[in-house]
Amino acid sequence: MQYITGLEQYKEKAGSAVTLGKFDGLHRGHRKLVERVMEHVEEETDLKSVVCFFDMTEFKARMHLDGKKLMTNAERAFRLENRVDYLVECPFLSVKEMEAEQFIEQILCGVFHAKYIVVGENFRFGHERRGDTEMLKKYAKKYGYTIEVMENEMYGSRVVSSTYVREVMKTGDMYLVNRLLSYPYTIAGTVVKGDQQGREMGSPTMDIIPCEEKILPPKGTYICKIRSGGDWYQGVCNIGTKPTVAQNEERTLSAHFFCYEEKEEVYGREIIVQLYQYLRPERKFADVHALKNQIQDDIREGKRYFIQVANRGRNR
Repeated sequence: MQYITGLEQYKEKAGSAVTLGKFDGLHRGHRKLVERVMEHVEEETDLKSVVCFFDMTEFKARMHLDGKKLMTNAERAFRLENRVDYLVECPFLSVKEMEAEQFIEQILCGVFHAKYIVVGENFRFGHERRGDTEMLKKYAKKYGYTIEVMENEMYGSRVVSSTYVREVMKTGDMYLVNRLLSYPYTIAGTVVKGDQQGREMGSPTMDIIPCEEKILPPKGTYICKIRSGGDWYQGVCNIGTKPTVAQNEERTLSAHFFCYEEKEEVYGREIIVQLYQYLRPERKFADVHALKNQIQDDIREGKRYFIQVANRGRNR
């Protein structure tokens, strides 16, 4: 997959099957669009598969809006690697004032040479969001493309959307978050040197400072898996400020591995944490001894969770 920043950098001359949107989180609804694009390329090998996402960072900063995301641009590229031919980052401000038909002519057809355009029911584009799926259908014959409008992906009575995922994230219900995304919510970062309190209490951790733009669930303890040095480990982690032992307000993710033998220096290493279940809120304990006892309870609960998951898998 080629990751391209800026429409002007897209130089491919072949026709494409393209889908467009913000794609924050690449949830189940987004996945349906991407899979349909991939199907077209499998059926017609001379086509290229393109995912074009509108980067809202600069626009939100200018409008003083919350710029936090479910997914960083790097994470989106990781999720789509080896799936599509091109991931194209389009700064929203670069097309915000473009009239809708101009967008069809110059971007969809002029840049992407679109043969198939795959979008969701609520897709809007162009100046003041005047373009919609009906407009794409209206101009399909004129510009020589086929438009496919995919039905909204539902979860119960709700449309699966990035907004819905954010709502659930605020509650800490990682089971539902992961169901809506179709993969475990992931937080990545570089291991930093902590206060060594975990090591002193017999439960050493790797600490990372999550990316500032990344949406985090509520402060608390979570069952997780951690990827370090190319291997995955089961564990538990705390997201918060560690009020019992720390004096600052910086939010840190501290991950404890159930089975890990430290063989080399880990500071500066990139690790990935996948969240599976919310265990408890973060709170300040009376003393370090009380905190140590709670951590051991958390570890036991985490190990029980993974045993239950393994048993369910064997019983299928």
